[in-house]
Amino acid sequence: MGRSKGMTLVELLIAMGLSVIIMAATFVVVQYSSDTYESTIQMVDENNNTYDASNIINKYIRSAYFCSLTDSGKSLLVTVDSETFTGVSGQKQTIKIAFDEDEKKLYLDRMNGEEPILIAENIHRIEWVIAMNGVKYSAYTMKASGDESLYFFGYAHKRGR
Repeated sequence: MGRSKGMTLVELLIAMGLSVIIMAATFVVVQYSSDTYESTIQMVDENNNTYDASNIINKYIRSAYFCSLTDSGKSLLVTVDSETFTGVSGQKQTIKIAFDEDEKKLYLDRMNGEEPILIAENIHRIEWVIAMNGVKYSAYTMKASGDESLYFFGYAHKRGR
């Protein structure tokens, strides 16, 4: 009596078991890749946001005639040429880079009745130091653990006029 062609039940169960293990491993790899991609995108977005915030702050400090602290050191007043906003040179305008402690946000307020422009979010605290002919700043965020960490920082030399 010859062996019939086909698979036995045991062979079929072993093949199905191996297929399930391979599919589960593939799913784990895909899930891990997806999580890694999402965290990388989040880091890139955060990096871009802090870079943009530093650039905005530096732009106004570098074009400033005068800088001073206000709101118990939470905000920075910067007097710039109106050319910075309107293209009309010769008139001075004061803007405020304001930290809202309640909302944990940093705004650019042109102090002309327009809505303030959001610069950065999730800021726990900001420090401004006017030193020599420039401004040093450090913004901190709060980690989930309750520890404070440096979010972004910079120094801009004001040119003055």
